[in-house]
Amino acid sequence: MIKKGVSMQKEMQHKITRLLYELNALDKGTICLADMAADFGVSLRTLQRDMRDIQEADFPLYCPVPGQYAFMEGFSLEKMKLSGKEASLLVLMHEVAASLGGPFSSSYNLLKKRLLGQEEESPFFVKFAGGEAFPDTPVIQEITQCIRAKEKVNVCYKGGRRTCYPVRPLKLLWVEGFWYLLALTDDDKLLKFRLEKITSAAPLGKFFRHTADINKIIRQGTNIWFDKERPLNVKLEISPQVVKYFKIRDYFPLQKIEKQLPGGGLLLSCQAVNTQEIIHTILHWLPEIKVKSPTWLAEEVKKTLQQYLKGI
Repeated sequence: MIKKGVSMQKEMQHKITRLLYELNALDKGTICLADMAADFGVSLRTLQRDMRDIQEADFPLYCPVPGQYAFMEGFSLEKMKLSGKEASLLVLMHEVAASLGGPFSSSYNLLKKRLLGQEEESPFFVKFAGGEAFPDTPVIQEITQCIRAKEKVNVCYKGGRRTCYPVRPLKLLWVEGFWYLLALTDDDKLLKFRLEKITSAAPLGKFFRHTADINKIIRQGTNIWFDKERPLNVKLEISPQVVKYFKIRDYFPLQKIEKQLPGGGLLLSCQAVNTQEIIHTILHWLPEIKVKSPTWLAEEVKKTLQQYLKGI
């Protein structure tokens, strides 16, 4: 019993230290969970749980790109008149109170409002997309170690064109609710494997160096269809009704406003890997968007709509 109590105490101390570091880092800007996991020597899933705990304790987080987190613009611990230690204890207290449930949770919320001088609910609420839980299995742990060591691994995968792939593992990605392994083949082809479909992973004892800015390649994409080369140049006309959204956020890869059109619309350009990377976004914005070039892409959108109309 004593050993168990000591173990729980150490675990609690580790979590407080981790939360303190995370909250102070968030107060300075955007954090990358993969880098932080390597620094702490913990799994990515552990840090994701920390992010969830921080958010559920009413600290307004958002995810600018997969695997990165930041406080909402305008929020800081200083404005809440909290130190990093105080903020980390609030997160931990919230977790304990929530696990006890009922009156304990309600009492904690009242106590927090009194401590912070809050008379109202937090004005911030950020909704994260749901999706797969991180499959923290021995196979994925093996792949994680190979990523850290830059060691080639033989990945066996169900549902692929081949049974197994000897690859250079680069990153574990969470994109649009799904987990992927990003890896390079020997001929430098970029592959993405859904983690739940990986059946085994065997280290090959061969190590590699990778000099390309893989984080930049990932950031340039708007979904999982990113790649190193972007040969598809597309021009789109945006209607005046939705121009404000495209001035605030990039919906397409390497999106660029070319010019303002008569009547208030926009001519937009982007560079895509292939049609899969952008066609779903184009369809999402219909009828407020038109493909100006290439003409074959405009025809592909038209055919997709015609096929849909035939089925209803």
